Amino acid sequence: MNDTQFRRHALKLLLAWLALLALMFASLGSAYLSLGVGNPIAALAIALLKSAIVVLLFMGLASAGVTVRIVAATALCTLLLLAALSGVDYATRPDEPAAYQAPGQLEAPASHR
Repeated sequence: MNDTQFRRHALKLLLAWLALLALMFASLGSAYLSLGVGNPIAALAIALLKSAIVVLLFMGLASAGVTVRIVAATALCTLLLLAALSGVDYATRPDEPAAYQAPGQLEAPASHR
């Protein structure tokens, strides 16, 4: 790696670091704003941008081979499937709480009387 390539790579890393810091502060700021339904949407958008920066630049997925890309896509699909199944489980649970049962005292065994 010559000096020009090193400077270009260092600048790319610096810009990614600054972008991640800006997105972190945007995430922090959006937590204090009352956006209603927009809060989770903004949080997910910021998280998606941060993860895209990490995956493309630091993990090098953009320049990775086909096998690595297939493994990453499979991992993402598995994560989305687990999230979808968790959502279905949560959506199908009853809303009412379980019936309350008063605690009872157990009788002592005959050998301890």
